[in-house]
Amino acid sequence: MKIKKKKYVGFISACAGLSIILSGCGANSANSEDAGSKNSPQQNAPSVSTEPVTLKIAIPLSWLGKGEYEKYIVEPVKKKYPHITLELLDVSAYDKIVAAGQIPDIAYTASPLINRLTQVELQDNMEPLIKKFNFDLSKLNKVALESVKTASGYDYLIGIPFTMHFNALYYNKDIFDRFGAPYPKDGMTWEDTRELARKVTRLEGGIQYRGLEPDYSYRVASVLGLGIDDPKTGKATVNNDGWKKVFELLKSIYDIPGNAALKLGTPAQDLYFKTRTLAMLQGLNFLPSFNGAEGLNWDMVQYPQFKEAPNTGMQVDEWILHVTKQSKYKDQAFQVIATVLSEEVQTDMARNARFPILTGKKVEEEFGKDIPYLQGKNLKAAFLSQPSKALPITKYGESTRKIMEDAIKPVIKGEKDINTVLRESEEAINKLIEKDKSK
Repeated sequence: MKIKKKKYVGFISACAGLSIILSGCGANSANSEDAGSKNSPQQNAPSVSTEPVTLKIAIPLSWLGKGEYEKYIVEPVKKKYPHITLELLDVSAYDKIVAAGQIPDIAYTASPLINRLTQVELQDNMEPLIKKFNFDLSKLNKVALESVKTASGYDYLIGIPFTMHFNALYYNKDIFDRFGAPYPKDGMTWEDTRELARKVTRLEGGIQYRGLEPDYSYRVASVLGLGIDDPKTGKATVNNDGWKKVFELLKSIYDIPGNAALKLGTPAQDLYFKTRTLAMLQGLNFLPSFNGAEGLNWDMVQYPQFKEAPNTGMQVDEWILHVTKQSKYKDQAFQVIATVLSEEVQTDMARNARFPILTGKKVEEEFGKDIPYLQGKNLKAAFLSQPSKALPITKYGESTRKIMEDAIKPVIKGEKDINTVLRESEEAINKLIEKDKSK
């Protein structure tokens, strides 16, 4: 069933209409060039003005590694389109830059936070541009593409992803060697991983070694397609057998004697990379964190699986580029996005361990090749699981995820049973939504 298209009116819509007119005028300029390339998933692209133009691009730079903005966006665009200049807006919140009148031509979001863009009505239907430029979507990850629609709530693409996280299980070989335990392997289930964690959870020489940190409850739940609140009903969806199964799994991992300390996010990474007392860390793309981790004897395997969802990881966590509704230079903005999605740039990203959206053995085989400390590692594990499709994102997402993040704590401590916690969590989420509706 298609989700109904959302409609917006008012000043922003008027600006959008004007921008389309201006964009159309630019496209008919006598100075033009073919936007296609043998290295781009587009062919027979239309002529576009080559008059000098400056495009504002809004990016949260903290999301990117050092030099990545220049390497994957600025330099390739300047090489292919020397008449296009990019003006960077380092954005942490779109509502702030919109309020300041800093409207970007290109916006950058992540699928779990895509509502930050739609709440200020910067989104636009990009499918006419995709069609106009004959952009070949078939070469891109299908789950990633479909997830843009699912996450945004629109039945058309309001953006195109250009990279995404993969899921994997990272392990410290030295801890396994210390306790004579077999290394993890590709294809393990959660139950396999839990039992392996028992073998490497030990107190030795006054040091507590932990077997596994399983990650946030809502991330594990997303593997099974479990959301937190339903945008259609406006109600919580956590007091059910699916979430109970996830909480039971997590509790069984934390119930391993010596493994009960809840360490999520950065604290878990610190245990793995700094104190090196965590045997297995599962999660997203942590490969950049191994740079400078001298002496850490590590490798990686496929993300643990649920039997009912084989070869499936957490929901898509992808980074998306959008042409904004208000842009006066939509064609040129699309050319920038197409450049980032070209085979040349996607392969360069892959070689530097930034997970590509472009699919195929060719780009997979290049993954990590330019990173010395990744040589000899089981990098194919990154491609063995497909992410589960993104869940619809509501404006309550960040708050409700926090509720479910905290909900597991009293279960681990033995203060409350799972049924009680899920019931109370559902009540808290519904109360949060109702309070917002009554404003």
